Amino acid sequence: MGYNNDHGIDLIKSKSNSEYVYIIDERTIWFIDHILGVAFPTPVNFAGKENGLYDSGLSYKEFADYLDFQNYLEEITGGQEVSLESSVNPDTFQETNRIIKWVTNYAL
Repeated sequence: MGYNNDHGIDLIKSKSNSEYVYIIDERTIWFIDHILGVAFPTPVNFAGKENGLYDSGLSYKEFADYLDFQNYLEEITGGQEVSLESSVNPDTFQETNRIIKWVTNYAL
């Protein structure tokens, strides 16, 4: 994330402290928290009648696939190291509990 030491402000980060991202290819919705420096998939449906992101009125960004999302994270973190952590269910070999972490200027 770009940072201006003279004025102590972020240059690239969006105006809000958090945002939602919809990855079309995976059909998943991720929540990004800019203050904590984490991103994780949510249980929210995109077009669900009761808790759908589309009808909620909340703003969100769309990306065609995970690679585009990864490029966006690299852009908002200023190219710093971003780590993906996940667990694998030993019975089904399915990946679970994915979370992405990076160090923010707020943590420094």
